[in-house]
Amino acid sequence: MEIDNIIKPYLRALNRGTDMDSLIAIVLDENASAYPNLEVEAIRGALLAAKQPQVVEIKTQLKPPINGLRHRGLPRKEYQKVMKCLTDIVEVVDNSQSGITKTGILRILRKENSHWRPKMTRWLYELCEDGVIQRDKNMNKECYYPHDAHVENREQVMHRKVAEALQIHGDLTQNQIAIKIGRNGGLNRHQVISAIDDLERKGFLQKVERSRWSWCI
Repeated sequence: MEIDNIIKPYLRALNRGTDMDSLIAIVLDENASAYPNLEVEAIRGALLAAKQPQVVEIKTQLKPPINGLRHRGLPRKEYQKVMKCLTDIVEVVDNSQSGITKTGILRILRKENSHWRPKMTRWLYELCEDGVIQRDKNMNKECYYPHDAHVENREQVMHRKVAEALQIHGDLTQNQIAIKIGRNGGLNRHQVISAIDDLERKGFLQKVERSRWSWCI
């Protein structure tokens, strides 16, 4: 497409973190004579579509071993059972590149009951502390990830998705934002509301006519 060829020289600056609106202004200025009908939203949409992902997997890190010294005081059979459980937990998490909750791990291991839940909570904490797995910082519903995944805080992901929806589609109602980013319902809707409130407090968006939100930057 023609718009893709127009923005190609500016992608390096975009992925280095150049402000989106500043870059759009440069694109318009440098292409005004050749493309007098070039529109801001067309450029914005093309730049956002071409932007490199912020969440990537890092393959070069060495995986720390499970720290068996934590449990050396246990009788031999009990120690072996604990180490087997820890190995199973890590295997489940390693097979969940997009993240998995504690409940999800318990279900896969068929240990979703009051006996195993406190043990799982402690073991997950220890595995994260030792760097064998990772967790995000979402207080509503923590997820666990492989040791080599670059974990982007899901609250920040929600902020970014709200911003991109408004930048691409223009002014939207809260319900329209939730639909555009695929977060229309349940806990997801609460996270959308929280992200909108936070962005408003920071001055990134404001409410305009017909209960719509507008991107200010």
